Amino acid sequence: MLTVQHLSKTFTIHQLDGKHIEGVSPVSFSVPEGGSLALSGPSGTGKSSILKCLYRTYLPTTGSIEYESETAGVLDLATLPEHAMVHLRNAEIGYVTQFLRVIPRVPATGVVAEPLLRRGVPETEALEQAAVLLRRLRIPEELLDAYPVTFSGGEQQRVNIARAMIARPRLLLLDEPTASLDKASISIVIDLLRELQAQGTTMVMIFHDPDIMNALAGQVLSVTPREEIPA
Repeated sequence: MLTVQHLSKTFTIHQLDGKHIEGVSPVSFSVPEGGSLALSGPSGTGKSSILKCLYRTYLPTTGSIEYESETAGVLDLATLPEHAMVHLRNAEIGYVTQFLRVIPRVPATGVVAEPLLRRGVPETEALEQAAVLLRRLRIPEELLDAYPVTFSGGEQQRVNIARAMIARPRLLLLDEPTASLDKASISIVIDLLRELQAQGTTMVMIFHDPDIMNALAGQVLSVTPREEIPA
């Protein structure tokens, strides 16, 4: 489903006289449909930047990202027009970061139901599915209609995870989604991810906890340290 060839990302720091920083050293890998790949390596080696290139939060400097879309065939995410990339994010690709970003004054169920609503699921059904998933992730009943901006960090992250999972994306990108969770919540998240894997979701993930990584990853890619490039 995903074939990455010679992907790299270089940042230009204009405040430092145009210094170039290599955010991602050239990397290549492939992940079959329903497969899972973990990115491994110390902090600062560019693992999160790789995920951002896949999601196109970052525009890659070099390389190709061939993704087999369900509706449009093989697409190069590195060069895909922005409007087409937005459509893929809405329809096929999920992304969990360590931070929840939501519109203020939208209840938790509304935040989680958003991906289903974008795909045409009736509002009542979407909100009910959101409530079921939030309950499974141990969000208290009294918080289902509350605003996530008032939640604890762990509660916000569980809302974040639920939003990414609820529509069962074909490709799911995971950047340390369990970093702020307690052991009971981590166990639930692992179970949910395994269920998605069994249903055919392809995953590229970052977990610093080797036990979680080994429980979920079919293959592991070691990411090499990045370097400064002379201006």
